[in-house]
Amino acid sequence: MNPLPLAAALAGLPLGFWARELAIRHAVGEDAAPGHACPHCAAPVGGGLAASVRLAAGRCPGCRAPIGPPPLVAEILTAAALAVLALRRPWPELAAYGWLAAVAVALIIVDVAVHRLPDRLTAAAFLGTVTPLAVAALTREGAPGLARALLGGLVLTGVYLLLFLVNPDGMGFGDVKFAAALGTALGWLGWDALLTGAFLGFLAGGLYGGALVVTRGAGRGGEIPFGPFMAAGAFAVILTGP
Repeated sequence: MNPLPLAAALAGLPLGFWARELAIRHAVGEDAAPGHACPHCAAPVGGGLAASVRLAAGRCPGCRAPIGPPPLVAEILTAAALAVLALRRPWPELAAYGWLAAVAVALIIVDVAVHRLPDRLTAAAFLGTVTPLAVAALTREGAPGLARALLGGLVLTGVYLLLFLVNPDGMGFGDVKFAAALGTALGWLGWDALLTGAFLGFLAGGLYGGALVVTRGAGRGGEIPFGPFMAAGAFAVILTGP
């Protein structure tokens, strides 16, 4: 039995908790600074084992009011992603995609909560992805070229930028920035991976938006967070592709 997936899943649990804290701190308005306290009672986020357990359960460590995503969602998503990645991706690509998974979980939670993708997190997603890929390109013979990965990030960013310029009400600029990290990660795997991951993201987002229009009339001025669909399309390829 290969112990690596189990080890990766166990490592993913604290990473997922970190993603939860990131999401809680950054789920604020566009002009607000990241918060470090419960919005209900001003108790600090985190701080000690008992507080961390309550936070992972979706409760404030001070007043125990609901805070952040549902219990263990961030932790389980991150742990599951790392377990699958450990089976499919060698080191240091595993570090790149594992990091991207954790930050993407935080971004998804924030986007669902406040419909924005903070600059700090999109920048962290890109830098934490490209650095291990650069190490792989420099140290491992036969590794895919970093140039293709960066070009993939540039291409996907350009596509989202064009969509933003054409319809700024339907596409946030945070989506454009998030595309840099996802495009780089997919570009490392090849052009087919990039095209498939991008297509799946648009397909999922389009189907969800269409369903909302039919059931709720959300198309008339309603906002749809697109970051979760971008991440879902990309990781469908990253977790199952070549």
